[in-house]
Amino acid sequence: MVLLSVAIASGSTIQAWVNYKVLRSRWINLLDAPSYSQVTIFILVAFLCCLISAVIGNAALAIADRGTIQGMPQWNNVLVWWVGDFLGVALVAPLLLSLFQNQPHKVNRITLVKGIGIPMILIVIAFQVSQQYIESMIVVNTKNEFELKAKAAENSLKQHMNAYIDALNQLEADLSQRSTINKEEFSKLVGRLTTALPGIKAMSWNPLVAQVDIPEFERYSRKYVDREFQIKGKPLLPTDPYVVVQLIEPLEKNRAAQGFNVFSNEARKQSMLRSKISQVATATDTIQLVQSDQKEPGFLIFAPVFKNVNSNDVSMGSYQSLSGFAVGVFLVSEIIQKSLDDELINFIDIYIYENGDQQHQVYGNKNIMGALSLGDGLSHVFDMKFANHLWTFNLHIDGEFVNALQVKNSLYFLVVEVLFGTLSAFIILSAFGRHEHLRLLVNARTSELEKVNSKLEHYAFYDSLTGLPNRRLFFDRAEHSLALAKRQKNRVALLFMDLNRFKQINDSLGHESGDQLLNEVAKRFSSTLRDSDTLARMGGDEFTLLIENNPSIEDVIAVAKKLAASLRQPIELAGQPLITSASIGVAIYPQDGDCIGDLLRRADTAMYQAKQSSVEICCYSEESHTQVS
Repeated sequence: MVLLSVAIASGSTIQAWVNYKVLRSRWINLLDAPSYSQVTIFILVAFLCCLISAVIGNAALAIADRGTIQGMPQWNNVLVWWVGDFLGVALVAPLLLSLFQNQPHKVNRITLVKGIGIPMILIVIAFQVSQQYIESMIVVNTKNEFELKAKAAENSLKQHMNAYIDALNQLEADLSQRSTINKEEFSKLVGRLTTALPGIKAMSWNPLVAQVDIPEFERYSRKYVDREFQIKGKPLLPTDPYVVVQLIEPLEKNRAAQGFNVFSNEARKQSMLRSKISQVATATDTIQLVQSDQKEPGFLIFAPVFKNVNSNDVSMGSYQSLSGFAVGVFLVSEIIQKSLDDELINFIDIYIYENGDQQHQVYGNKNIMGALSLGDGLSHVFDMKFANHLWTFNLHIDGEFVNALQVKNSLYFLVVEVLFGTLSAFIILSAFGRHEHLRLLVNARTSELEKVNSKLEHYAFYDSLTGLPNRRLFFDRAEHSLALAKRQKNRVALLFMDLNRFKQINDSLGHESGDQLLNEVAKRFSSTLRDSDTLARMGGDEFTLLIENNPSIEDVIAVAKKLAASLRQPIELAGQPLITSASIGVAIYPQDGDCIGDLLRRADTAMYQAKQSSVEICCYSEESHTQVS
């Protein structure tokens, strides 16, 4: 048992390893937005790999249980195992992966559960419910199928067995209407009656002969029946008559029985006496027929033949006497097998006993009764009156064959389940993959748009060359600072800076060198300022600075001096060191203006005053304004 478990576990392990290796070699990850082709490959690989464990497992069972697994064909075992494993891999594997495997930086757990886990759970539940229902229906249908076939077998047996009795009764009726019959007439009569009844071994005319009439009967039979006719079989009692087989057909196969006194056996004697008394065809118990080449169970049926003592008396009170018996020799197996077609014979086991005694076997395998007593399998029992005997028919299929029928019927559902399971897995995984693919595309596009928007926003508020706030952002911050300063009654300083001789540098060294100069100036200005100060490029070579937090005049002049000093170190342009300078104008809120426009104009005025005076820094005053004007 341990080795069997190890073998089955090894088959499953090999299957999982091959499946993993193949999928990994194809770079297939079901949780990472799989494409249609990847899902298709996963399903095909799973389908083929599941055959590994099915073959290994069934081979192990066949070796371990050799001689016991016979009711169901081996391919049924393999197929059921195969499709069962495949459904598990196709449906349960993605479900478990979605619930328990992490996908860092790819797909979050909630998306996996919603996209794969929940749909797969619903599919598995639906399949489980439908499978339970189908299995219960298969059990019922199997019982119904057996009952239908058993009932068909019962009707066929009754119909055919009655046909044998009817044939013998027809022979009896013909014999009772004749005073004599020769062997040619008898042969034609029997041939007509037995054409469609292959279970009849022989039919004979057995006249009743008193012991004193035996010599005359023998002389007559030798003259008109057979020259070698001879009576065989002594009477049981000195007073017993003879019942002799005079005519029998077919003769060649039954010649040994010709001339036999059938009244010489107690069992046959009692059967004939019951037949005479009841005036109904009566069968012997099952016996081994002496005229058969091989031992075959059969029985004799005696139909009494009565004739009027006075043939001219046809009244109701006419007296009849027994003149003999029409006898049929029947093979049990032939009757049973010809009464049932091959499908019923292969489908059902039969055991027949008579007169209520299970040990009194008529036909079949007695072991069926043991299975019936244990309730194993399915059975159908009925009684039938046959030639003054009560036969009990036991129709049975064992539990293993019942299981085989149920598996056979369930295979159709399994095939349908595999088709729907495959389709469901394909749709769910493909839809998830398509959704994830679209989501990734949307995220990528969104990220691109955010970057573009960020750049656009940056370009809208910052200078593209120096990265400093542009005129728009400077005015926005300045308006906000002035409003805050107005509420808090603080000062705000605005510095306007213009590079000296920038046009000459730009024209002589080129625009690229001019741009490098502006970049370097912006960096040097920024390095001297606090984070709270707002340095902006207004355009060209003009820069502005907004100093908040209520600075004093001395603080503003100090900052302006730092800005001017930052340009005293040479700047290398086009491989040449260049020293530049800037003219700086200063305006203070609120004394020089109460709006940004006024402050900017007055700082500009101060800057021009500084440029004309050849100084670096100049604060706004009415005098400077007049001079500039």
